[in-house]
Amino acid sequence: MLCVRYGASRSSRRRRCGEDSWHCYVHKLRAWIRDDDGLPVRPYLMLVVSTEDGKFLSCQPGDTVETALGGNIAKKEPSSETVLNFLKRVMTHPTQMNSSAAGEKLAPSRPKTIKFADTKTAALHLGEKEKWADETACPYVQGCKDALAALGVEECHFAPVPPMFLENIIRGSIEPGMAPENQEYGTQHLPGLMECTDGFTPEFGKSLYAAAAAYVRASPWESLAARRPIQFTYRLVLREDVSMKLTAFGSVVGSKDAGSYGFSVHKTLETAMKAYDLEHTGDGEDEANAMAAGGQTCMFTSVYETPFEDVDNAELYGWEIAASDGDAPPAEENWPLFCKIQFEKGENGEQDTLSLTRPAIIELQCFELMFKGVVELLNGGELKSSGDAVRDAAGPWTVKAQTAAGSEKGETAEVELEISLPALTSDQAGTFL
Repeated sequence: MLCVRYGASRSSRRRRCGEDSWHCYVHKLRAWIRDDDGLPVRPYLMLVVSTEDGKFLSCQPGDTVETALGGNIAKKEPSSETVLNFLKRVMTHPTQMNSSAAGEKLAPSRPKTIKFADTKTAALHLGEKEKWADETACPYVQGCKDALAALGVEECHFAPVPPMFLENIIRGSIEPGMAPENQEYGTQHLPGLMECTDGFTPEFGKSLYAAAAAYVRASPWESLAARRPIQFTYRLVLREDVSMKLTAFGSVVGSKDAGSYGFSVHKTLETAMKAYDLEHTGDGEDEANAMAAGGQTCMFTSVYETPFEDVDNAELYGWEIAASDGDAPPAEENWPLFCKIQFEKGENGEQDTLSLTRPAIIELQCFELMFKGVVELLNGGELKSSGDAVRDAAGPWTVKAQTAAGSEKGETAEVELEISLPALTSDQAGTFL
């Protein structure tokens, strides 16, 4: 295992005498395990690093909660009491994780200083050391401070986690070891929108997720036929003196009853019609055939299939998720998964391939605006297309929507959308974007 050295080595005698410094990091792991009831949960890692010599410290698990039952892994967010019990056990029954013999027993010791951070505060005040001592955002600082002082720990305060430690040790070494051996690559391992999309800000994420949640609550599949193209035209302002007119075609995908639902976007009416025709003439393979038309999609899935970075950012910044149905936990379902789809049919007996990437900011803004436009017209009872009238033209309607694309401090811009249902005929051709 990699070893990060935070500072110069001290003798073991000085450590035992209480002159060492520890950094205790409580991290919500990007992995799923089963809890005692057999339900999937994301575990928490409690990791102690000796900043004097770079040792990763844990403890020999005890037999009771008070003696750190379970060691440094908790199946739910650990309380201050749990972290305190763990630290006591690290002092009295320490082991070293990053040694040639992982789990090597060490002599008992007590640090002079313990610094804390958790997942939400790991990057707080990086490079601003003067702010660390007064920061109380990490709950374990105040929650453990008095009890640690009674044990002889002289200082207890916050400190952020070095980014290289987080990436190289937590992400690169510990988390992969938590995954089941038979786990296949899935959408939960796609990069997060904030991490891979230029211009994606927390404020835009808040607006985009709120629009997606409103779309789910509006149940568009009750009023619109699956994959029926809806035309959206609006003007995109690139800067004060430059703008461009965009037209795209969105459509409802699936339904709640079918167990798969979302929204797709195509650049031309031709490809949108291809998806529509394949959906309704696909001989039982509707979804796979419709995917052959490519495009971009937002499918609503469970939290277990959502990229971990999106889940963490939604929790950190308060992005809205539509409440789950039935007995499912409130935030288990209806997570929007935005992807670009490229489908290639296998030839000569070769397997079909489907590649997924994340959309660019201008494409995500298109989803944001389309969701808002569709919801407003559905709520007003104007947007309908199903049954015998599914191919008939309707509209146009004008809707004004707010976009937060590029927003840093919550500012928004108003965009006027022209929305219509184009007549559906054979050999459709479209232009655009």
